[in-house]
Amino acid sequence: MFKGRHMLSVLAALFFSSPALAASSTGAIDRTPDIERAGDDVGAEVRIELTRPGNEGLAFNARLSEDGGVISWPISWQVKAFDGETLFSRDAETASLPAEPGDYMVEASYGAVKVERKLTLLEGQRLAVTFVLNAGGLRVLPKLKQLGLPAARPFTSIYKSSGVDGGTLVAITEEPGEILRLGAGSYRVESRFQPGNAEAMTEVMVKPGLLSAVELDMNAGIARLDASGAGEHDIYWIITDAKGKKLPGIPGPTADVVLKPGRYVLSTRIDGVEKTSAFTIEPGRVSAIIQSN
Repeated sequence: MFKGRHMLSVLAALFFSSPALAASSTGAIDRTPDIERAGDDVGAEVRIELTRPGNEGLAFNARLSEDGGVISWPISWQVKAFDGETLFSRDAETASLPAEPGDYMVEASYGAVKVERKLTLLEGQRLAVTFVLNAGGLRVLPKLKQLGLPAARPFTSIYKSSGVDGGTLVAITEEPGEILRLGAGSYRVESRFQPGNAEAMTEVMVKPGLLSAVELDMNAGIARLDASGAGEHDIYWIITDAKGKKLPGIPGPTADVVLKPGRYVLSTRIDGVEKTSAFTIEPGRVSAIIQSN
């Protein structure tokens, strides 16, 4: 905060509305998610210190909610001129810089939340701006009933589930229990394990300044594939479900595959020689499938 005898407090009316930003909807699992963009729904508190001409400057920090404390995690700050030139870029809890009088576009990115505001700095002023991001946290832990967290890699996608940008992919995580920083609102959470076909989905509400925790217990089992006794050979596994749908092929001598309960056909290729067998997956159980040359 800037200190001085002439400290004035003003409302966020110094800001002008940002242009409307179109949100794209996608279901592609491997797509880099769109960052949520906030405009007029993100508040800002501006404090002004009068100073000598030539000593003008800007300073920034942010809060998750209106009555929350200043965020103590790094925020990606960018200050741009109106011609698009980046004048300042830094990842830090707070940011400050000398600046000439004029119009600036200020961007703050925090997790999946990105805010943009136009700011006008007048001659003889220093502005200290606190953004209220209206954001919270979401912790997702996908696991299997009776088995906990398997060796297979979890893959979780977060989609907006309401508003004009409903259906937009906003975050992806492959780390179980990772805390995701999201704008307040309702979301659809979809999780699955790779390799495998088991998946789970739920709806969750993220509230500003709060951490929401979701545990997804999938009704599934594990096919533990093992051809380590086959020696040094090229090994490839192909699993087909009872409806004839093939899972993506799995290379390597061993793998834990998370599968929905049911019957499956397994084709094992060892140096181009294929063997076929059938197996059944029961929920909450591990089925060991051993192949040899």
